Amino acid sequence: MMYIIAEIGINFNGSLENCLKMIDMSVDAGCHAAKFQFFTANGMYPISAGKLDWKDGEKEYSYDIYEAVKTFELPPEWLDTIIPYCESKNIDFMASIFDIDGLNFLVKKGMKTIKLSSYTITHIPLIEAAAKTGLPIIMSTGGATLAETEEAVRCAQKYNNNITLLHCSLKYPTPLNEVNMGVLDTLRLAFPEVAIGYSDHTFEPSDAPVQAVYLGATVIEKHITLDKKMDGPDHFFALEPDELSRMVADINEARADFESGNISIDKTIYGMSAKICYEHEKYIRDFCYMTLFAKRDIKKGEAIAAKDLSVLRPGKKARGLEPRYLGLFEKNMVTAKCDIAFEEPITWDLLLG
Repeated sequence: MMYIIAEIGINFNGSLENCLKMIDMSVDAGCHAAKFQFFTANGMYPISAGKLDWKDGEKEYSYDIYEAVKTFELPPEWLDTIIPYCESKNIDFMASIFDIDGLNFLVKKGMKTIKLSSYTITHIPLIEAAAKTGLPIIMSTGGATLAETEEAVRCAQKYNNNITLLHCSLKYPTPLNEVNMGVLDTLRLAFPEVAIGYSDHTFEPSDAPVQAVYLGATVIEKHITLDKKMDGPDHFFALEPDELSRMVADINEARADFESGNISIDKTIYGMSAKICYEHEKYIRDFCYMTLFAKRDIKKGEAIAAKDLSVLRPGKKARGLEPRYLGLFEKNMVTAKCDIAFEEPITWDLLLG
């Protein structure tokens, strides 16, 4: 059976009414889940993350990263409306989580499936906390190496084997010749005990999702929007209502073809099967994969505890240690070898001298 996730994400543009309209849109198209992103700017980027200038082809954007992310937050109090609304419409509520506080909050609210984005795949403490809930986990793997994916999977499997891995590309949008859907074959071979799926960021409604189904994907995720011309970075490549309905119909037809063995693999979309960080993903990986930062000014010779550190996306800042090393500060006496400023990335040089 296919499971189709309509990724509302941040495309509600600060409007609860838009949230509900997009849930209705997802239901009307035949999707199984309506997914948001649950984060705070404070838990996502350093205040000093920098400024981002970019264009989506027609529109140009220039904004302070931290301040912009604040405008994308989903207000927690809205969940008391959104979650029951999803239940009344017989569609699963889902949200990507990016920190342990957000995880705990949504579990208490009754979220039934945990979605982890590609940018948290090296956040081993978060993956461990998610697995300990016992809830199903859907984990995107964009930009991750096979070794990083394996570390994440084995961490989760210590507590929970109800895992789905989603192949995706970190390039927004992804040209069809950079999808490299062959990675699904690698994931299935490397992790035969888990389900596989695909999170799509291409312009085309169905081309890549259909190929994913032909390669055994049972979960498909796709960004949606009420109107591609709305302001915001994730609208222009997302699907409008008619496109979403067409994608769902095409996926269901592709699943029937898969079960009957009547499939045709597109070599361009299949691309490569290596599970690596591809060249076109490196910039966004460095920008968004989470790393350790100082939560306060730390003096030379002072002990550093885990509570003194934040796990954040660096944005334009330099990268520090991966979140997997957070446990070192809980189990060992670690001291600063020099003064460390607030929001400075934590590197080995600051600890070892």
